[in-house]
Amino acid sequence: MAIRIGVVGAGCMAAYHIPGFKAGGAEVVAIADVNEAAAKNAAAKYGVGKVYTDVADMLASEDLDAVSVITPNKFHKPLVLQALKAGKHVFCEKPPALNAAEITQMAAAAKKAGKMLVFDFNNRARPEACAMKKAIDAGRVGKINSAQALWIRRTGIPGFGGWFTTKALSGGGPVIDLLHMIDLALYFMGYPEPMCSRTPSTTSWATSASRDPGASQTVPTVSATSSRRPTDSSPSRMVPCFISAPPGPR
Repeated sequence: MAIRIGVVGAGCMAAYHIPGFKAGGAEVVAIADVNEAAAKNAAAKYGVGKVYTDVADMLASEDLDAVSVITPNKFHKPLVLQALKAGKHVFCEKPPALNAAEITQMAAAAKKAGKMLVFDFNNRARPEACAMKKAIDAGRVGKINSAQALWIRRTGIPGFGGWFTTKALSGGGPVIDLLHMIDLALYFMGYPEPMCSRTPSTTSWATSASRDPGASQTVPTVSATSSRRPTDSSPSRMVPCFISAPPGPR
């Protein structure tokens, strides 16, 4: 039986989520958006049978296995919590939320509900990222003690003047899109546990990370730099993540 999915958000990312779910064998049975016209247009374009303007109505009326949240960042947390409370698995666009406190609440809600909560860090699946991870796992680059995350955008600022560049809706700061590269850098390092400190002479934050192999949670900082303090005499490695992204989904 196909996994039944309800989509929340009829914006541009629906063009990637809905066909992607269908290609994976899932059934997208409904789409919800406060903009009814947008929801109807997306439903007609991608062959989705039901349209809702209220997420609560969709959750109550449809027999869903999972919910895909593709709204402006401000609404990620409340929608994720709502879906988890309704007993649904959740796939949510990045960034997960506006801040670490919200993400902590979301993770706790997923654990309490016994449901999966997955965020769309799609760059992990890119061919070059897979090749780098394979080389790292094979020990070909030694121990990575630090990584610098950079990203060159060839398509400028997405949606300039819309919600993406409105701080109240997007959260603001470099981790909106650079988060993809921060995630890749930390992913390559095994997501080490961070230790944050602030220097008295500057407002920037620096991040260092321990070599704890069991660590699974981190909060990226504005510096977009993560490092491990070497605890042995092994050669130090620094891996800059220079990835020029082609036009497409953020």
